[in-house]
Amino acid sequence: MNATIHFRGCILFALALSLLGFTGCNKSPRPVNAGSRSGSGSSSNPLERQFDGGTYCVTPLTQGPPPPQPLHFSNKRSESDGSAKDFEADLSGDTLDVTISDRHPATDMDRDLAKLPGTIPIVIRDGFAESSHTNHYSRSDASGWRIGGNGIALGGTPWGLFVSKPLVTAVGPEQVSGYDTIKYAVDTTHQTPLDKAALLMAGQLKDYNITGNAWVLKDANCVLQYDINFEEDGKDGSVKKTHYEGTVAKK
Repeated sequence: MNATIHFRGCILFALALSLLGFTGCNKSPRPVNAGSRSGSGSSSNPLERQFDGGTYCVTPLTQGPPPPQPLHFSNKRSESDGSAKDFEADLSGDTLDVTISDRHPATDMDRDLAKLPGTIPIVIRDGFAESSHTNHYSRSDASGWRIGGNGIALGGTPWGLFVSKPLVTAVGPEQVSGYDTIKYAVDTTHQTPLDKAALLMAGQLKDYNITGNAWVLKDANCVLQYDINFEEDGKDGSVKKTHYEGTVAKK
C-alpha cells in the first residue's frame, strides 16, 4: 500500500511540473517523442500539432459550456488480479451523473464496512469487494462540478503514464463518434531504461511497457478515445497488467 501511495504521489507531482506534448509527422507516420514540440507556429498538416498525453476530453467537455446534445463518457480500468474501476457518466445541459463501479480483492475492512448501514453498499463475492454508486452534480455548484469532471479524468484514465513521455506514432485522421480526431499509436517496447527512467523510479520497477492507441480531438487537442495497455515488471519478479479504455459518445 505504501509503495502504491508513493507511486501515485510521484506521478501527480511530476505531471504538475511537466509539459507533456508530442507532435506528428510531415509526410508518413513516424515515431516521435512525447516531449518534443513543433518548431513552426502553424501548419497546414493536421498531424503537425502538439498533444498533451495527460489531457482527456472528459475535462474540457464537462467544464466547458453545455454541449448542444447530451454526452456519455465511459472510462474503464481493469487489472490482471481481477480488480476493476469503471466510470460511466452522462452530461446533459447543467447536470452530470457519474456512476462509479469498483472491484478489488476484499480486505477485512471491506468485510466490516459491508455490515455497516448508511455506507456505500459493498458486496463480497468470490473473494472480491464490489461496490457501485452514483454521484449527481449540478453546474450551479461550481466546486462539485469541477470535482465531477476532474474525478473521472484522474481516476479512470491513463494520464499518469504519459509523464514518461513515451514514443508515439501519428497514424492519421479518423472520425470517432462524429468527432474529427487524429489517431496515435504508442509502443514503448523498444525504449531504453533511460527513456523510461521517470516511471521506473517512481514505481520502483524493473521495466514496464505502454502499448495501444489514442484518438485526439483536433479542435481541443485532448484524448477523446483510448485503448491502452500497461505492463509493470517489479524488481521482485512480479508482473502486473492494467488495461485502460475510454470513449465519448453523443446520445
